[in-house]
Amino acid sequence: MDPVENPFAPGAGSRPPALAGRDELLDTASIALRRIQAGRHAKSMMLLGLRGVGKTVLLARIEELAESLGYLTAVIEAPEERRLAGLLVPKLRRILYRISGREKARVLGNHALGALRNFASAFKVSHAEFEVGVTPEPGLAASGDLETDLTDLLIAIGEAARA
Repeated sequence: MDPVENPFAPGAGSRPPALAGRDELLDTASIALRRIQAGRHAKSMMLLGLRGVGKTVLLARIEELAESLGYLTAVIEAPEERRLAGLLVPKLRRILYRISGREKARVLGNHALGALRNFASAFKVSHAEFEVGVTPEPGLAASGDLETDLTDLLIAIGEAARA
């Protein structure tokens, strides 16, 4: 094939002209997003594959699908030397400020911001200028157990987003 006309363009996250052969996967993601939006359960997805097969491109397309449905999204890359809690706090903080700015979600958004503050404190996460003008709920996302606290935090954020 002519190298100039070849649609394959390797590069981290470089979107090819077509996502050939990925329709079923994108349909599955779209169905899951719409089911969740309707309050129904959906299967989780995990994209696995060797370097350069298009995982990042697919994640970007799924993010576009989610945002077109009204979801708030955050892209988080997780280098091995960074702690998960430290990666989550700034991204979740940005989403929560967007949620709490909406009149209907203000109370639950502030509740979730309090949970985020507890979470950041429990895992000793510092983020530039991390100050939240809400009183955290005692005990919510503050046990120091990542599995429990992250679950509590994400449930609080989900409730605020639903509102």
